[in-house]
Amino acid sequence: MGTDASSWTSAWELQQEERYKSGLLALDALIPEGMLPGSLILLQGDINRKLLRHLVTKLSVGFLTTNEPAELAFVDGANLFPYYEIATEARRHGYDPLVILDRIQLSRAFNFHQMTEIITKRLPALLERKKQLRIVFVPQISSQYLSTEALQYLEYAKLSVAEGALSELTQAVGTLKSLALQHNLLVIMTAASATGSKTKGLGGTYLTHSASSVIRMTTSTQSSAKEYDIHFSLQKDPARPVIQLTHSHRQKKPANNQTLLNRYW
Repeated sequence: MGTDASSWTSAWELQQEERYKSGLLALDALIPEGMLPGSLILLQGDINRKLLRHLVTKLSVGFLTTNEPAELAFVDGANLFPYYEIATEARRHGYDPLVILDRIQLSRAFNFHQMTEIITKRLPALLERKKQLRIVFVPQISSQYLSTEALQYLEYAKLSVAEGALSELTQAVGTLKSLALQHNLLVIMTAASATGSKTKGLGGTYLTHSASSVIRMTTSTQSSAKEYDIHFSLQKDPARPVIQLTHSHRQKKPANNQTLLNRYW
C-alpha cells in the first residue's frame, strides 16, 4: 500500500499484504492472519516483572525468527531488555545468538524526556538509515511518563501532569503512529493497566484509542508456583467485531540470568 494520500488500494489487495507473526502461538491465535504493517498493537495488563521479561524475550526472538530478514528497533524505557534470555532463546530456536542480537537496534531511556527524544528524533533518523527495520518494540511505553519520579519532577517544576508527562506521551505515541504509516512498520507496545480499569492501559484513553489492536494480558499461577499462564484477550481489532477471544500461554518460572551487549543507536 502506498503512502501517497491520493493513491487507493482495494480491500482485497490490503488483505494480501505481508503480515507479521509473533512466534508466540497463544498471541498469534488471536490474529491468525497476522499483524498488519502500519499498525500499532498494544498489549496491556498487569503482569510481574520476571514474567514481563520472559514475554519481551519471546516476542523479540519470535518476531525475528518468524519474519526474516526483518530487523527490530527496541526502545527500552523500563530496563527490560533481556540480553541473556534473548541469547538463550535464540539458541533454543537453532539460531546463532549473535546473529539475532545483531538484528536488534537498542536505545535506552532513563526518564520521560529521553523517551520522547528517542521516539520523536532518533528513531526517525534510524529508520532512514536502516531500511531493514520493520518492527518497533516499546515495552511499558507509559511507565517513564507516569512514574513516581516523573510526577515528582513535574511537582518540583510546578507543572501539571497534562502540561508535562501526558503531553510528551501523546507526542511520542503520535509519532509512533505516524512512523508506522510512513514506513509501513509494525509497532508493538506494552503498558500496565490504568488504575481501576481493566480495559485501558496506563496512559488512558488516548493510548488505547491510538492502538489499532488492543490485547489484554492477565496471569494465573499454577499450584506449584513454578509455572504461569499468560492469558491474551482480544479487546479491539479493526478486522473483528467487539468480542472477547482468549488464548493462553504457559511458562515455567523464569530464572535470574544476565549478560552484556553493547548495541546502541
